Amino acid sequence: MPDIVYLDICCFKRPFDDVTSERVRREAEAVAAVLDAAAAGRLLLVHSPAHDIENGRNPREDRRLATLLWLQTALIVVPPSAQASERARLLANAGFAPLDALHLAFAEQSSAKWFLTTDDRPLKRAASRELQVRVLRPDEFPMPAEGDEE
Repeated sequence: MPDIVYLDICCFKRPFDDVTSERVRREAEAVAAVLDAAAAGRLLLVHSPAHDIENGRNPREDRRLATLLWLQTALIVVPPSAQASERARLLANAGFAPLDALHLAFAEQSSAKWFLTTDDRPLKRAASRELQVRVLRPDEFPMPAEGDEE
């Protein structure tokens, strides 16, 4: 079975950022590769209520709609739950920003193996916490090779 990958909303925004920065360019390319791998069945993407909340706040309609289209390709749709709300509360109490905590809680609920983010704050927090999901930048993600789809 392909790995389950949860993309933080900032990953969906990365392709729209100015790629003159080397890091931004690498991350944008990595996000595009993740989306391509999901389309090819080499990994499974997650769509959660946290995505909908955060994407709905995007004032740029073009980016909001593009993100929504990408999210609609996710094969794993995780519903809201009391379990995720409680886990998000615990993660927020451990120092994660409320939306980051909610994303992480849904990633765990979906049984995602990977949580990809371009945001340094949850990356730093996750390094010192025990989570049920591995948190890293998209350009650090070990991309499954072609032919790895099951």
